[in-house]
Parts: sequence; C-alpha cells; structure tokens
Amino acid sequence: MTSPVPGRRRPLSRALIVATARRIADEDGLGSLTVRQVARRLGTGQASLYRHITDRGQLLSLLAEDVAARLPRRTDGGDPRERLREHWLAAHDHLARHPWAVRIIADGEHAADAAAPFADGALAALTEAGLPPDDAARAHRVLWHLLLGHLLDSRPTGRARTPCRQADEPRADFAWALSRMLDGVLGGVLSGRRV
Repeated sequence: MTSPVPGRRRPLSRALIVATARRIADEDGLGSLTVRQVARRLGTGQASLYRHITDRGQLLSLLAEDVAARLPRRTDGGDPRERLREHWLAAHDHLARHPWAVRIIADGEHAADAAAPFADGALAALTEAGLPPDDAARAHRVLWHLLLGHLLDSRPTGRARTPCRQADEPRADFAWALSRMLDGVLGGVLSGRRV
C-alpha cells in the first residue's frame, strides 16, 4: 500500500465515506449526518460522493452493514450459557459505542446481512445449550429485543433517577436482565425438563 503524497487527499472510496460517516454519527449523532457533512469532512464536494453512494438512505444502509459486520462472532468451547452471556454482553458493548446504530437497527428499514454471523453464533449456542431449533429462534428474538430495548431506553422507569444504583449503570443493568433471561430460557433445559 502506498502512502498518500503530502498535500494530496486520499483517494475517495466507499469505505472511506462510511468510516467518515461513522465518525460523524459517533461524535455528533445521526441527526448531524448528511452527505454534505461527510463531503465537508473529506474536503470534497457532494458530487464526488455520489459516484460512490446514491443518497443518505444508502449511506445509512452502509453504516448498518458496517456496524453489523463488527458484532461479535461465535466463540467455541466452554459452557454454552456463559458463551451466550459473553456474546450478548459484547454485542451490548459494541452497540453502546455507536448509540445511533441502535436506532437504525430498530427502525428496520436498513437490514444488515453482515449481522448473520452474530445471529448464527447465538443460535448455535442456544441449541448447544439444549434448546430445540424453534425455541432457539424464539429465544434469540427475545434476547435481541432485550438488547435493543436496553440500549434504546436508558430511563425505562420514566424517572430521572431510579432508586437502585445499578440501574444507573446501563451495562450492569443489561447484564442483570440478560442473566435472568438466560436463567428463564435455559432453566428448564439445564435442569432436565423442557420449558
């Protein structure tokens, strides 16, 4: 790979556009993300960006793919319940670093095929823990909704402060809810009875 010549801009590419858009969304929020703002950050005109993307909608789809591609992958070995817990906590941490991404995901308009390895890993761990495939798919949806709900609603009680100190720590609150959910979903399987 050659280094850019001093005083010259790097060649414009879709990957560079997406990386710049991600930085804008991370720093200023999704509302500040426009094609004009991306072009300004890259020191180019909007027309140059339109050679690589069609519009803001495509940019959002590309951002959804970018974030989904960075979701945690499956890990092998060890207790399936603990692997599930770590898998979902890592997903929480990743999405918490990009809170704007949760809105794109929850909106559902921009599906991300790159999320498939994350989902496949979670489903495999659920079936390895003893859930039949249909129950594993249901459990995956419940865990996904739990994750999105925690990230979307930072004040679920509707109050500025909650009486519990842990509720002010989003990751700890999610970890607690995740453990209880896994206990419920896997409890019957692990104790030898089907729930």
